[in-house]
Amino acid sequence: MPKFFAICAALAFALLSALPGTASAAHVGEKCQIPGDSCGPKLWCDPPPDRCIVFNLEGRCVRLPTVCPLYVRPVCGCNGQTYGNDCERIKAKVAKAHNGKC
Repeated sequence: MPKFFAICAALAFALLSALPGTASAAHVGEKCQIPGDSCGPKLWCDPPPDRCIVFNLEGRCVRLPTVCPLYVRPVCGCNGQTYGNDCERIKAKVAKAHNGKC
């Protein structure tokens, strides 16, 4: 009988670990998959620049800022909007098309 419970517990653990959302989340700087939500809380999976229309892309987890510096170094987002700096783009969760204005 104890063997039966051990087998049931092992099976339950295997099933639970296979469910979406139960895997451990990636941390800052670690690889992540786009689309997907593989980064931890308060993080975002930032794709490489100039990859606006690519699916199943690998990115890196970055921390979502709450406040950004006031300096101006424009970057163009994949949504066609110019952001004051890269921090503002990341805060908006928009992939980067290129440095400079759109």
